[in-house]
Amino acid sequence: MIHTMMPFALDMNLGRAYNEAMSRIGDDDWACFLDHDAIWTTREWYRQITKAVAFVPTAGLITAVASRGWQSWQCTDKKNEDNHDMAFHRKVGLARLKIRILLDVTEASGVAGVVMVISKRAWRKVGGFVDGMYCVDHGMHFALADAGYRVYVHRGLYVYHWRRANGDAPPADAPVAKGCRCRVIRKTEVPPSVRIKIP
Repeated sequence: MIHTMMPFALDMNLGRAYNEAMSRIGDDDWACFLDHDAIWTTREWYRQITKAVAFVPTAGLITAVASRGWQSWQCTDKKNEDNHDMAFHRKVGLARLKIRILLDVTEASGVAGVVMVISKRAWRKVGGFVDGMYCVDHGMHFALADAGYRVYVHRGLYVYHWRRANGDAPPADAPVAKGCRCRVIRKTEVPPSVRIKIP
C-alpha cells in the first residue's frame, strides 16, 4: 500500500511530522509525501508511482520532476518556472506521461522533497528523518545513500510547485536540519546521467 500524505507542523519541524506519519503505516507499506505547495498535474500519478515502486522495490526514495526547484536535473525548462497557469502545467504533465525513465541521483547533492516516495523499511533502516524543515529532504537522501539504497527522480512524474514564487519565504526561524552535506557536494557534483527505463 502507498499512503499519500501532506504532513505539516506548526513549529515547522517537518522531520518530526514525517516521522510521526511514517510510524502509522504498515511495515510493508510506502509513504508518498507531497509538499503543501505542490499539485499533481495528471490523474495518472498514483499509477506511475505504483509501477515505479514495483519496478525498483528496493529503492530508497523516488521523487518527481517539478516546475520549480533548486536542482536543474529535477526541474523542467527553466524559462517556464514563473508560469503559474495550471492549464499549461497539466499539458506538461500529460506530455511527460510517455517518459518512463528513472534518473539515478543517488550520488547527487540532495533531492528537493516536493514529492518523496519512501518505504517504511528504508525509513526504519536509516533511523527516520532528522529534525528541522530546511534540508530534511536532503538529509534523508544522504542517509539512504549511505545505507546502500538508490535514490531516483521519475522523469515522467510531474508536479506544479509554487516554491516561494512571490518571495513568500518561511519564517526566518524555520529550523534547519543539522549537518547537511548538500552545499558541499553541489560545488563538485557531476550532473547525474544513469537512466533506467521502466517497462
